[in-house]
Amino acid sequence: MRNVLGGLVGIIAGSIVVVTLAGLSNPMYSEPYSIIWFILSGSDALRLSLDGFLNPNVSIAYIVTWLIIGVIIGLFSKKGWNTLRSALWVGLILGILSLASIMLLDAGYWIAPTRNLELLYHFTGSIIISLSAMPGAIPITFLIERIMRQAEEPIPEKIETICDCGAVFKSNPLICSECGKQLREV
Repeated sequence: MRNVLGGLVGIIAGSIVVVTLAGLSNPMYSEPYSIIWFILSGSDALRLSLDGFLNPNVSIAYIVTWLIIGVIIGLFSKKGWNTLRSALWVGLILGILSLASIMLLDAGYWIAPTRNLELLYHFTGSIIISLSAMPGAIPITFLIERIMRQAEEPIPEKIETICDCGAVFKSNPLICSECGKQLREV
């Protein structure tokens, strides 16, 4: 669930960033959707990031955007394959939001005879381009793991509890088994 949440937050933030940095304009969605035009338009722009990477005018905007998305999903995922899973969720969410953008702008998309093939290309491209977030996510997951490892309490050398009655335990019991006295609070 945290991978999905990380993907959703990453795509929303990334859409806003790419719209801002690349200077995209509102493509005039119908009324209730015009409120979130920057998410829909930004998602479609992120899906077409390969074109953005190759365009020298906006390539830095796309690189920075994918690094930001990577940092965000890195905060939500754990080191290893979990980070890849988060990136795949980014691709799926990106595909859904950009498909919504396309369908709002082109009502005939859904009834086109090549719809199924276009959907395959659409989602395949979205998932492949979402792997661009990995260079930003992997260092963050390593950093978080290192911080968490340093925050762990060290393993005690020996565990020994002595009751007032003289009973010695090689553990940390709640109650003394000899006299019944409570040894620690729950």
